[in-house]
Amino acid sequence: MKFRFDDQPHQAQAIESVVDLFEGGALVPPQGVIGQASGAAGHAGFQLDRSVLAQNLLAVTTRETVEVQDTLILMEETDLLEQPRDFPNFSVEMETGTGKTYVYIATALRLAETYGVRKFVILVHTVAIRAGVVKTFEQTREHFRAKYPHLDYQWRVLGDSQAVPDFADPSSNVQFLVAGISSLDKPASNTLYASPEQANLWNREATGIAQLAQLRPVVLIDEPQNMGTSKRRKTIATLNPLVALRYSATHRDPYNLVHRLSAKRAAELGLVKHVSVKGVVAGASGQPYLHLMGIRSRALRGTTRWLAELVIDAAVGDRQTVVLAPGTDVQDESGGLAQYQGYIIESMTRSELRFENGVTLATGQTLGVDGLSVWRDQVRHTIRAHLQKQADVEQRGQGLKVLSLFFVERVADYIGNVATLPAMFDALFREEWARSGRPAAAMPDPATLRVHYFPSTKTGIYKDTSGKASEEGFEARAYDEIITNKEKLLDLTNPRAFIFSHSALREGWDNPNVFQIGFLRHTRSDTERRQQIGRGLRLPVDQNGNRVQDEATNRLTLVVDESFSEFRDGLNAEYGGAGDRPDVENEDHIVTIHLRPDKFQSPEFAALWQRIRYRAVYRIERVDEATLAATVATHEHLDNLRNIQRRANVVQSADLVYDDRGKVITTDVTVAETSGERVVLAGHRLPNVVQMVEDQLQHGKFPLQLTRPTVVAILSAIPTHYRAGAIHDPGYWARIVAHVIRTAVIEQMVQNIEYVPVDEAHWWDANVVFLDSETKNKPLAVPGQPTPSSGVAEAPIDGANLHDYVDYDSLVEKSFAELLENHRGTVKLFTKLPRRFRVKTPVGEYSPDWAIVFERDGEEHLYLVRETKDTLNLDDLEWDEAMRIRFATKHFAVAPRGAVDFTSTTANAGIRVANG
Repeated sequence: MKFRFDDQPHQAQAIESVVDLFEGGALVPPQGVIGQASGAAGHAGFQLDRSVLAQNLLAVTTRETVEVQDTLILMEETDLLEQPRDFPNFSVEMETGTGKTYVYIATALRLAETYGVRKFVILVHTVAIRAGVVKTFEQTREHFRAKYPHLDYQWRVLGDSQAVPDFADPSSNVQFLVAGISSLDKPASNTLYASPEQANLWNREATGIAQLAQLRPVVLIDEPQNMGTSKRRKTIATLNPLVALRYSATHRDPYNLVHRLSAKRAAELGLVKHVSVKGVVAGASGQPYLHLMGIRSRALRGTTRWLAELVIDAAVGDRQTVVLAPGTDVQDESGGLAQYQGYIIESMTRSELRFENGVTLATGQTLGVDGLSVWRDQVRHTIRAHLQKQADVEQRGQGLKVLSLFFVERVADYIGNVATLPAMFDALFREEWARSGRPAAAMPDPATLRVHYFPSTKTGIYKDTSGKASEEGFEARAYDEIITNKEKLLDLTNPRAFIFSHSALREGWDNPNVFQIGFLRHTRSDTERRQQIGRGLRLPVDQNGNRVQDEATNRLTLVVDESFSEFRDGLNAEYGGAGDRPDVENEDHIVTIHLRPDKFQSPEFAALWQRIRYRAVYRIERVDEATLAATVATHEHLDNLRNIQRRANVVQSADLVYDDRGKVITTDVTVAETSGERVVLAGHRLPNVVQMVEDQLQHGKFPLQLTRPTVVAILSAIPTHYRAGAIHDPGYWARIVAHVIRTAVIEQMVQNIEYVPVDEAHWWDANVVFLDSETKNKPLAVPGQPTPSSGVAEAPIDGANLHDYVDYDSLVEKSFAELLENHRGTVKLFTKLPRRFRVKTPVGEYSPDWAIVFERDGEEHLYLVRETKDTLNLDDLEWDEAMRIRFATKHFAVAPRGAVDFTSTTANAGIRVANG
């Protein structure tokens, strides 16, 4: 079986966002180099016009869903050989599973075809990603050679024999060198930095690293957030890049971000599987529940303070995560639960804490639950979901092989004399097979369905690893097997369908037909939930290698050992900013919403869509400095500065404990702390509050770039009686002032903004915004609240709704939909607009709630867009929410294909149509 590749719009957009940066003379090759041998000099003769690059950056970021940028940010770094370097960097953000590796290889080939560049270094940080890149080259070989028949290209892996000499070969071929960052960042021990024993043909006596630097390659960085240390930045600079292109789903420092495809957006477009979670919540075992997530230290005024992060039961609500210091009584933290009596933290080390009652708890350990019973439930529900999924795809005739993946943290749990998982799986498979109603005679031997991949030595001894560089050799052997067997596992004639893999190998797993993942582990990392989702997001392929585009099929189920709400809240914390995370759904409550074809093809919808489908960009006049300073100086929120109080001393108390030689061995964890006298900073240099305010403006929820003179003018205008807080607590003072400035600036933008429709070729496509069917999570009613505050409700069969269900986010929306259905004499058609339909605003993208065709006086049709809230007063809403609505008013006021009436309303206020 071979994977099939085609040109997908989201990938083409990502490719164009980079290729277009270099048009118009931004990248000038030597005369006659395009399509011909570039010579031993590589890209040394190429010229980058950075002013044109900046102009192109502005053009690209204006059309993309990223922050508009007209200033080119360079990486300026001294390399590992003490040579100063500076070069442009551009970043592309793409969610895992949407073809990031394909995109940067395709981008490189487009750059080669269009501008004549020939040398590309692909930097990766793990052997898993390296193996995946090589596999992508192998899988796409025929596809790219058909797409670029005039381009010959080769790839080599740094470390292979002759990899560097082949890369430096002065031919017209396009050359890729796949390199692990750890194979480049050790000049003292790396042979690349050593002089060759004999001269080479092209660069005579140059070292290997010098040969690479002389070529000035285009550097493609995979997951650059893992290469942000000073040493690794220097390593990148040592390659002397012509330009660096950075690709990741989670950039930490997005240099010149030119394209974004977030996790949420990818899910909305159907580019990845949707995610369901089945949580297994451990029952009590007679002991109080305690789970030690970790122990961390914090430097505080020259000392180190140890803190333990624990999960405990709470007197009210679900389990809670608490951070506790020595001397803390867990019973108090739980709200007085009796089972925690005597659990007072006595001491702790880096990996263990001790309670005064003698109980000890190691990092990752859990008290109060039966761990094996949790595993049994996880394995059981994974098998159950697997059998149901396979039955579903067989019924649809999709020719899909369904795979399930278990991550195991310890090899001994699966292999060896004390291994429990193989026998557990086999017994549970037999039970679930019988439960599904399948004939016993047709049941395969469960042992033939299992396959495992673990890190190993050359002699085949399996090992536990943790992803460290020193363990790369062990993990590489497992990745080779995973990558080599990827297609084999997808063959329906291959019985292997349940994969057990080591938790350290998470990044290597991207088999598209993984539909269920069970994570059987002893500890939880800070990014584990994101890693769980990422391993199964890719869309599945059938026996012919074709991608299956079926939303009902494309669903990933995670079977986890925590409640759904815990998983959701934890995932939200890992993703951080709103809008970047995919929605996860409770698998047990799913409804499919269908588009009504007669409504979708009706003249009413066609007329409505023609009026609202346009996209627009906005322009804003320069903020007036004097007006802004005056607005800030009189802003009501400055009153919060009155509440800033002086900081206080910390009084530390501890007994001195001596060893036999008279040395004090008192540990940091025994130090008690109390508050002392308030202090005034005297005789010390105060922090630069101007810089602190600038930092707050640039890194807040809505980043804002103001010149330093403007910031100074604003701070100078703040009344004197508000300035004392800058001495007492500079950080808090800067946060308040920055918030007031940001509020004032954006409120001025509302007055000065101008929206301009873009070319019609870039308007919204109805077939992209409105899908034939979508699955939604339907929450259950809870006692005292028979109607969930969000969910789906069935629409009347003969109603005006474009869909057969209403997808509502609040009871206000549900009531408004009912109101529309009750006005069928005037409401000819309406729809809840999918979140895929968006309006750009300076405070983030905005998705309005409703689009309506309204008939007035039996003749005239009005085309309405409505936002529903529980108040008509925008000042009662969250500030950024109100701002989006105000900006949207300006957007809909410039509708180019006929008037669109936009406003906000409530269920009680109704449709709010002005009399004609």
